[in-house]
Amino acid sequence: MVSPGLMVTFFFTMAAMAAAALDLDDLRLLEQFKAALPNDTALAGWNSGNGVCSFPGVDCKNSRVTSVSLIGVKLNANFSSVASTLLHLSSVEAITVRDANISGELSALSQVECGEKLSLLDLSGNYISGEVPAFINCSGLEYLDLSGNLVSGSIAVGVLSGCGSLSSLNLSGNHLVGAFPTDIAHLTSLTALNLSSNSFSGEIPGKAFVNLSKLRTLSLSFNHFNGSILGVVTMLPELQTLELGSNLLSGTIPATLCSSNTSSKLQVLYLQNNYITGGIPEAISNCAGLVSLDLSLNYINGQIPSSIGMLTGLRDLVLWQNALDGEIPASLSRMLALEKLILDYNALSGSIPSSLANCTELKWVSLASNRLSGPLPSWFSRFVKLQILRLGNNSFSGVIPPELGDCRSLLWLDLSGNQLKGHIPSELAKQSGKMEPQIFLAQLGYLRNDELREYQCHGKGSLLDLTGVRRGDLSRMPSRKACNFTSMYFGMLYPDTKNNFSMIFLDLSFNQLDSEIPKDLGSMYYLLVMNLGHNSLSGEIPDDLGAANHLAVLDLSHNMLEGLIPNSLSTLSLSDINLSNNRLSGMIPQLGSLATFPAISFENNSGLCGFPLPPCKQSVLETQQPKSHKRQVSLVGITVAAFSLLLFALLTCLCQMKRPEAHNNANEALRLQGNLFSIWNFDGGDVYKQIVEATGNFDEKYCIGRGGHGSVYEAQLPTGEIFAVKKIRKTQDDSLKNEKLFNREIEALVQIRHRNVVKLYGYCSTDQDKFLIYEYMERGSLSRILMDKNCAVDLDWNKRLNIARDVAHALSYLHHDCSSPVVHRDVTSNNVLIDMQFRACISDFGLAKIMSLDASSCTSKLAGTAGYLAPELAYMTRVTEKCDVYSFSVVILELFMGSYPSDFLSALLSTTKKSASLKDLLDTRLPLPEGEVAREIFVLFMVALQCLDPNPGTRLTMLSASQKLSAGPTTGDFDYLHTDIMDTGTYVH
Repeated sequence: MVSPGLMVTFFFTMAAMAAAALDLDDLRLLEQFKAALPNDTALAGWNSGNGVCSFPGVDCKNSRVTSVSLIGVKLNANFSSVASTLLHLSSVEAITVRDANISGELSALSQVECGEKLSLLDLSGNYISGEVPAFINCSGLEYLDLSGNLVSGSIAVGVLSGCGSLSSLNLSGNHLVGAFPTDIAHLTSLTALNLSSNSFSGEIPGKAFVNLSKLRTLSLSFNHFNGSILGVVTMLPELQTLELGSNLLSGTIPATLCSSNTSSKLQVLYLQNNYITGGIPEAISNCAGLVSLDLSLNYINGQIPSSIGMLTGLRDLVLWQNALDGEIPASLSRMLALEKLILDYNALSGSIPSSLANCTELKWVSLASNRLSGPLPSWFSRFVKLQILRLGNNSFSGVIPPELGDCRSLLWLDLSGNQLKGHIPSELAKQSGKMEPQIFLAQLGYLRNDELREYQCHGKGSLLDLTGVRRGDLSRMPSRKACNFTSMYFGMLYPDTKNNFSMIFLDLSFNQLDSEIPKDLGSMYYLLVMNLGHNSLSGEIPDDLGAANHLAVLDLSHNMLEGLIPNSLSTLSLSDINLSNNRLSGMIPQLGSLATFPAISFENNSGLCGFPLPPCKQSVLETQQPKSHKRQVSLVGITVAAFSLLLFALLTCLCQMKRPEAHNNANEALRLQGNLFSIWNFDGGDVYKQIVEATGNFDEKYCIGRGGHGSVYEAQLPTGEIFAVKKIRKTQDDSLKNEKLFNREIEALVQIRHRNVVKLYGYCSTDQDKFLIYEYMERGSLSRILMDKNCAVDLDWNKRLNIARDVAHALSYLHHDCSSPVVHRDVTSNNVLIDMQFRACISDFGLAKIMSLDASSCTSKLAGTAGYLAPELAYMTRVTEKCDVYSFSVVILELFMGSYPSDFLSALLSTTKKSASLKDLLDTRLPLPEGEVAREIFVLFMVALQCLDPNPGTRLTMLSASQKLSAGPTTGDFDYLHTDIMDTGTYVH
C-alpha cells in the first residue's frame, strides 16, 4: 500500500514537471518567433540562458508568460510568425506588436483561438494586409487595435461575434469599405469605437447604438457615411467624444443634443467638413462639459447663440467657413478657458466684444473674412499666450495698437485688407527674442493666394485649423476659386521653448498706413513673410531689414517708397520679392539673389534700372558702385515653391530653434528635429558641405541610379540618416531644359503629401550644382527588382498586389485629391521605388504638369518614356490624367508578367483575335497563385485592360481603378487561371 506522504510527494513532483514543461513551451515559442525574424539582432536581448521572464518586453506571472510588448522594435517579420508563435502562448493576456514593420496577411489569425485569457491584442502601425478574419473563441478579448495597417475589404457579419467582451475596438487608418459593421451592435461592453480614416459608406444605423450604453468614445471621421446625424448617437449617456468629421452627413444638428441627464459628459464634438445645414441649436448649452467644438466647413447659418457662453469649460470654438451672421456674442467672455476662437469665412458683423478681454488663455484668435468693423482693441496685449491673430479682410479702422508688441508669444499677425491708418508701430518687434514657453498643437494649412489675383483676394494667404478636415475638400471653400490658392502647405506648429524666437508672419497689406517702415522690423530674426504692400508708406527701405536673416517673402509694392534698394536685401535667401509700383531709384543690386527675380518684381519704379530691368546709364553706375564683390551662394533656389519648404519646415521645428550665434555649429544644426532638411534654409552652407562630403563630391561609387537628366547618389550624413540625392546633369546644351525640370519637380512635390509619393526633404541650387534630396528607398526601382531573379522571387504575389494598390492610390491622389490635379507624365517601372517594407512610391516629377484651372494643358513636345506613352499623344498635344492611367496599366502588366509586356501590348493592337490566360502570362519565376490571390490578380488584369483602352474618354479614371483594386472578394467558383482574359466578357468583379 502506498503511503499518503509518498502520494503527496508524487503529486507535487508531477505538478512541478507539468509547470516546467509549460515554461519550456513558452521558451520554445518565443525562440521560434526570434528565429523567424530576418534580422537576428532585433531581439538581441532575448537570451534563453537567463530564462524567458528576463526577455525585454516579456512579463511573467508564476513563471508563465502573460504579456509580450514590442513597441517600435523593427522586426521586419511576416505576421504569420506572430500568429504561429506569440498568439499560441497559452497563458498570455496581452500582446502588443506596434510599429514593428510587420507585414503579411491578417488571415493568419483565422488559425488562432484567443481563449479566455487573451484580453489585449495591439497590432497597430504595421503593414498587415488582407481582410478582417473571424475571431474564434475570443470571449476574453477586451482590447483590439488593428489601426494604421493595410487591412482592406468589408467586415462580414459574424466576424466579431466571438468577441463579446470587447470594450475597445480600433480599426482606424486602414482601407476598409462597405457598410457600418453589423456585429458592433452586439458588443454591449464597448466603451471606445474608432473606425476613422477608412472608406466606409452608407448611413450610420441608429439600431447599432441602442445597446451601446457604455460607449464613451465614437470616432467615425474620414469616411463616406451619409444621411443625418442620429439623435440616438448624441444621447448616449456615457459619451465623451463624438467625431463625425469629413463625411457626407447632411441635415441639421439634432435638437436632442446633450438632452439626457448625463449630458455634461460630452467633451469633444467634431462635425466639421460635412454638409450640415440649419443653425447651431440652443441645446448646445446643455453640453456643459464640452471642451472642444468644431463645426467648420459646413453650411450652418443664423447667429451664434448667446447660450453658447454657458460652456464655461470650452477650450476650442472652431466655426470657420459657414454662413453665420450677426454679432460675436459677448457671452463668450464666460469661457475663461478658451484657447482657440476661429470664426473665419462667415458673415459676422459688429465689433469685437470688449468682454472678450477676459479670455486671457487665448492662443489663436482668427476672425478673418467677415464683416467686422470698429477699432482694433488694445487689450489684446493681455493675451500673453496669443500666437496667431488673424483679423484680415474685414472693415476694421483706426490705428494698429502698439500694445500688440506686448503679445510675447505672437507668431502670426495678419491685419491685411482693412481700413487701418497711421504708422506701423515699431513696438511690434518688441517681442522678438522674448517668446513665452508655450506648446500649441494643431493641424495647420497655409493656403497661399494667387499673386495675380491680389485685388480679388487681399493678403498673402490664410492659415487654417485643418484638424479633422480632408485636404481635397478645401475645394468646397468659395474663396478657393476667388483666391485660386496656388499652393497649400500643411504642418504642425510647435512654438519655441527657449524664449529666443520672433514673429514669423506679418501681413499689414491693403490698408491705408502712411508712415515710414520702422527699422526695428529687421530685428525679427525668424520672420519669414513680411507683406506691407498696397499702403501709402513713404521714405526709404531700411537697410536694417537685411538683418531679418530668414525672410523668404518680402512685399513692399504699391507704396510711395523712394531711394535705393539696400544692398543688405541681396544677402537674404528670398524666394519671392515685390518692390514694384513705388518711387525707387538707382541700380538693382546685382550680387546675391535680387537680380534673379523677374522684371515684374521691380516694374513701375521710374528711377530703377539694372537687370532684370533695362541697363543703367553711366551716370548711375558711377555714383552707385557695389560695396562688395563677395560671391553669393543661394541655397533653396529662386522659385516661389521654396517658401513652402521653409515655412512649414519652420512650423514643425520652432521649439528646436537655436540662437543666431549657434548657427555656426554644423553638428548642432544637424540635430534639429532629427532631420536637418526640415530646416533646410537655416544652415544652407553646412548642409551643402555635408552632402558633398557624404557623396565623395558625387563620386561614382555612391551612384545608385541614372536618369535622362541626372544621377542619384546615396548620402549618409553624420547623424546616421541616409538620403537619396538627385544631382541634375549640367550641360551647356540642356541647361535651360534641366533648369525647368528641376523647378517643375520642386513645384510639384512641395504641395504633395502622400504615403506613396516619394518625400522631397530639400534642394540646393548654386552656380556649380543643382540637386534634390529625397527619402531613401532601400530596394531601389521596381524595374531593377524585376530584372534580378533573386529579388523578383522575394516579390511574391501579395507584395506585388500591394505595390499595384500603392501606385494606384498615389496616382488617384495626384489626379483627384490635390488642390490642383497633377499629371505625372512619366509613370514607368523605373520611377516606382520600393522601400524595405515593399512600400511603393512614385518618384521623378521632372515632367509633371500641375493642371490649374487657368493653365494650358497643351504641350508642344512629346514627353515621357517610350513604351509607356498613351497612344493619343501621337496625334494630340493635350495632356490629361488619362495619359497616366495608360502608363499605370503598362507598369502593372510589367509587375505581374515579370518584364516589359511588349508582346501582350502588340496582341491587343492586332486585328487578329488572340486568346491568353492568366496562367500563360504571369511571371514564371513564382509559383502560380491560388484562391483569393488568383482572383485579385485576375481583377487587376481586367482593370489594366480597361486602362489600356485606346480611347482616353472611355479609359478608367485612377479613382475608379483604385477603388476596383481595393474592393472585397466575391463568392462563387471561377477558374481565374485558365479563363481567356482577352475576352472582355469574362470580366467579373
